Amino acid sequence: MLCKRDYFLLIFIVFIALIVFFPTFFNSFQNNWDDAWILLENPFVTDISLENLNYHFTHFYTGQYSPVNTMVYAIVYRLFGYNAMAFHTTCLIIHCMNSIMVYLVFKNLLNVLNPKFTKKNIRIYTFIVALVFAIHPLQVESVAWISASKILLYSFFVLLSIHCYILYIKTSKIGYYIGVMVFYALGFGSKEQAIILPIVLFLFDYAYNRFEDLGSFHDLLNKKVILDKTPLFLMAFFFWYFSSANNTGLVTMENTYPFYQRLFFGMHSMSEYIFRSIAPVKLYYYYFFPMIIGNPLPWYYWGYMVITFIVFGFIWKQYKKKNKLVLFGFLFFMVNIVLVLHILPMPRQTITADRYMYLGIIGLSIILVWFLDHLNNNFKKIKKIVPFVVSVYFLGLGVHTFIRTKEWKNSELIKSNVKEIIDKRKIAGKSLLDNPIADE
Repeated sequence: MLCKRDYFLLIFIVFIALIVFFPTFFNSFQNNWDDAWILLENPFVTDISLENLNYHFTHFYTGQYSPVNTMVYAIVYRLFGYNAMAFHTTCLIIHCMNSIMVYLVFKNLLNVLNPKFTKKNIRIYTFIVALVFAIHPLQVESVAWISASKILLYSFFVLLSIHCYILYIKTSKIGYYIGVMVFYALGFGSKEQAIILPIVLFLFDYAYNRFEDLGSFHDLLNKKVILDKTPLFLMAFFFWYFSSANNTGLVTMENTYPFYQRLFFGMHSMSEYIFRSIAPVKLYYYYFFPMIIGNPLPWYYWGYMVITFIVFGFIWKQYKKKNKLVLFGFLFFMVNIVLVLHILPMPRQTITADRYMYLGIIGLSIILVWFLDHLNNNFKKIKKIVPFVVSVYFLGLGVHTFIRTKEWKNSELIKSNVKEIIDKRKIAGKSLLDNPIADE
C-alpha cells in the first residue's frame, strides 16, 4: 500500500524527470537515421486497416518485430500527425510511467531482500533507485530517440509483468498470472528483447525465497516455482520460433569473431556499462568494435579480464555474506544485458549502446544505494558528508541528462560527436554517418 509520502516522492520523481528531459520537447525527428524508416516512411503508421494490422502482427517489418510500438505511433499520428513534439512527449510519458513502475515494484521487493529494513529504509532505497532510473544520462538515448520508443514500451510491459508476478506470489490468484502472460506478449510485441522475462522472474523467486528447501532433481521439477514458468517458457519458445522463422535474432557462426575474442567483448561490455552507470562520461550514439574480424585483439582488452575478476570476486564475497540485496541487483543487471554482451554471436553493429542499459541500470542502482548506505553506517567520519556528496552527484546526473538530451536535437548534431573518432580510426565517415543504424 502506498502512503502520502510515497505519492509525494512519485510526483517529485516525475517532476524532476520532466525537467531534465525538457529539451526533448523541442527536438526534431532523426530524419537521416532510423526515424525515417521506422516511423516517417512506415506504411503501417498511416494506414491501420484490419488487413494491415493482421499483416503487421504476423510478419517482421524490415527485420524487426514491434507491432505494439507501431500501434502507439499510429495513435499519435492520428491525433497529431507527424508532429515531432507529440512523439517526443509520448516517449517521455512512457518513461515517467516506467519510473513509477520501478518505484512500485522495488518497494515491494526491498522488504524481502532485507527484512531488517524499516519503512523509512525501504522508502529511501526505493526513491533513490527510481530517481537514478528516471534521470540517468544513460537513459537519454532511449527517451530522446523516437525510434528507441520500443525499448521504453517493452520495459513498461516487462515491469507490469513483474508487478503482476509479485502479486501472484503473494496471493496465488490466477488473475495476476494471466496478467503476467498478457503483458509478456505485449512486451514481445513491442521489442523481441522481452523474451528473457521468464529468466528475470526467477530472480524474483530467489528474492521471495521460493528456492528454499529444494531436495532432489525430481523435487525441483515438481516445485511450483518451475511449474509456474512452464507456460512462460512455452511462450518464449514460440517467440523464438517465430523470430527464427523470420531469420532474426539468430545466433550466427559465419563471418563473426572467434569465441575467445567475443568473451573479451563480453567482459569489456559489462565493465563499460558498470563504469558508465557510475560516471556517465563520453557518451556517444555509436560505439565501435575495437578491430575488424580477423585482426588481433588490442592488448588493453586484457585489462577488462582483471576488472571482471574484481567484479565477480566482490559479488562472490557478498554471496558468502548472504547479501541478497547486492546479489539480486547484480543478477538483474546481468540478465538484462546478457543478450547484448556479444558472447553469443548475434548480429549487432555496435559493441555497446546506452539503450541496452535501460532496465539493467536498475540493478546497478540497487548496489549503488547499498554502497552509500554501507558508507553512511560504517564510517562515522564521512557520515555527515554523504548526503552532500549524493546531492551533488544527482545534480550532476540531472545537468548531464539535460545537456545530453539537447544533443539529440537532430541527426546532424547527435552524429557530430563521433566524427572525431571516425577520423582517428581512418574510417570512411561519410558512409557510416549516412547509413541508418538499426535499433537492435
